[in-house]
Amino acid sequence: MLRGNKKVQFRITLLLCLCLLLLCGGCADGWPQASNSPRPLVAASRTAHMLVADQYAYPNIPVYTDNEGLLWVPLEQAVRSMDMDLHAVNNKYTIGTTGPAYSVEVNNSGALIGDRPIELPQAPRILVNKPYMTTEALSALLGTSITWNEQNSRIVLSPITESVPPQQTPPVAAQGDDGGANQVRGLAMDPATKQQVVDYAKQFMGTRYEFAAEPYEESHAFDCSSFVQHVYERFGVDLPRSSRSQGEVGQNVSLNELQPGDLMFFYTPGRFESNRTVGHVGMYAGNGQIVQTFGEPGVTVSEFDEQWQERFLFAKRI
Repeated sequence: MLRGNKKVQFRITLLLCLCLLLLCGGCADGWPQASNSPRPLVAASRTAHMLVADQYAYPNIPVYTDNEGLLWVPLEQAVRSMDMDLHAVNNKYTIGTTGPAYSVEVNNSGALIGDRPIELPQAPRILVNKPYMTTEALSALLGTSITWNEQNSRIVLSPITESVPPQQTPPVAAQGDDGGANQVRGLAMDPATKQQVVDYAKQFMGTRYEFAAEPYEESHAFDCSSFVQHVYERFGVDLPRSSRSQGEVGQNVSLNELQPGDLMFFYTPGRFESNRTVGHVGMYAGNGQIVQTFGEPGVTVSEFDEQWQERFLFAKRI
């Protein structure tokens, strides 16, 4: 009799456990949860093809639809499809080519385009241990249209459209100036001081390249824009962090007016609507040379040859 009671108790316990599992798991309807993300009421998963314009980039990627009908797409594939890199530190993600162009953070609707803050309509989330964004938020970040064809399971990203900055842009502030952004110590540098800037930059020859590098004191590495920023900081000039934002300060100069220390901006070949998007920055070193970093062997001096001339956009004097 006692043995029979134990069997009944075991069956009841088992049924209760099954009910609890159904109650806890059934309402999610297959939605993979991040520990800190809001829990949608209804969601569905499926696979889709990702295209840039009419070119296939990734087939059969996992996507999710939430209870509001928003489509969540994997950030890594979206970024790679635009020929950009994705760098992750904890829950923060930096996007770009030779330097950071966009920055987002999981469960934070605040983001950066270069150094300019924006508010995303939805914060990124971690789904199945990977970062995801809605097509609406990704469109706001990249500044391009993203369409979802549910019938054909196609996500189509339009190439990013951008133009070079205007001819005259706001100057950059010198550190310690009380007058704010309208006072520019850099523009007052004489040629001898500008040559000192270049000579200091060359002291870092061979320093390794790292995309989205942390400050040099921590990483002992540079990407293209952090290198320029670090060098000019030594001379009291506070430049923005990204090459895109650096291209928006200073005064435009033509190629035949270049002086040592002037910044030179280039596009990075990729899936952009036109080659007018700043993707790289270097420093004119004089004698037709550029001191810069973009990969192996790290900080180097390059000739301003045909390869770089074809990618050149504009130059700025800081």
